[in-house]
Amino acid sequence: MLNEIPVVIAGSGITGLSAALHLAESGVLKILIVTGPSIPTSMTAPGMLSGGQRDNFTRIAAAHQVDFAKTIWQFGDRAFDLTTRWARNHGVPISTCRRLRLIATPEELTEATIAVRELNKAGLTSQILCDKQLAASPWARALGPRILAVQEDGERGGWIDTHNMHVKLRMAAQANPAIQFIDGTVENISGYADPELNITIRLNDSQSETKKLQTIKASSMIAACHLAIGDLIPSLKSALVSSADQWLSTSGPLDSSDPQSPWNSPGIAWSAFHNHEWGATQLDGKILLGGGRILRKWAGFEATESKVEAKISNYIVEQTKKSFPHWRADCESMLEGAGLDCHPCDELPVVGPMYGEGRILVATGFMGQGLTLGFYSGFCLAKLLMTGRCDELPRRLWPERLRSLPDQE
Repeated sequence: MLNEIPVVIAGSGITGLSAALHLAESGVLKILIVTGPSIPTSMTAPGMLSGGQRDNFTRIAAAHQVDFAKTIWQFGDRAFDLTTRWARNHGVPISTCRRLRLIATPEELTEATIAVRELNKAGLTSQILCDKQLAASPWARALGPRILAVQEDGERGGWIDTHNMHVKLRMAAQANPAIQFIDGTVENISGYADPELNITIRLNDSQSETKKLQTIKASSMIAACHLAIGDLIPSLKSALVSSADQWLSTSGPLDSSDPQSPWNSPGIAWSAFHNHEWGATQLDGKILLGGGRILRKWAGFEATESKVEAKISNYIVEQTKKSFPHWRADCESMLEGAGLDCHPCDELPVVGPMYGEGRILVATGFMGQGLTLGFYSGFCLAKLLMTGRCDELPRRLWPERLRSLPDQE
């Protein structure tokens, strides 16, 4: 029966499950999800949501021109809308509110002012609050003197229970008769010249020391297995760089001086120092805080594992106190976490069909926005596979832009 499945998905995280569900909704009758050897990264992600892009508009425009910066920003906004809508429709704990960027240096203020001007010119929502404007805003009272200004990007922030989101997606997939799961790892893809691909899967069999191999005939495959994509598709390996990050969840409120402060509302997502510090307010009165990669070797890049380090947790807490002097941290209630992320070499997600083999599609490199961009990428790849086109997916995100990179052995 498994040999008749036409679509294989490598990876059972948010992206893979989203692709499977959207394929099934489009009429695909047989989909196989290969779960992989470890817990999906998205299942243990911290839960911060943001529309647009994590980095500022000017950074993207400088590297990829203003028109494309607008395109990728809109891609992020659509991803935010689709993900939050699905979560709410399926009872996933989620809160959404404002997306804020805290500005602490004159240089950042200059850059943010330009970014807001370019965002508004592109028809996107953003404003800069500084000096008297900031003092008159509801945000000012909670902020420390190091914050010179606030860039407000509208209702594009949030927090989501990632574990619950993954469970609900998995339940929806398991309830769909078109979708089947297999416990194993995709090890090889061959048969490019044949009408069907040969997908070799190493099965996870706890009863046997020898891992059995099984070959599946498939019409196409979606690789949504995070950093493992580089091992499965060697031509992408040199383009993908791993990075380690760390976060913690602890008590609020951020502004203990004013119970009515907007900073105490759930669903606010903020960042500072170009995402070296970030956080979100949660539904239960707690706050999510993250960052501190600069304390890791090579700022966390090319890490092979990510573990919680006390010095980073202490740094996160101390930096948050500088931004929010009215916050009273309860370190006894602190829950810490760490994980690996994936950064493509050009700082753009990699989503689309592989160059030279349109039956193999990939999705990776979401750089801290995997919950929203991953879910939306699953939708886009399903549409591309079913119809041959997806206008919602910018062509510039396709892997073809990376084909000049050397293959890795």
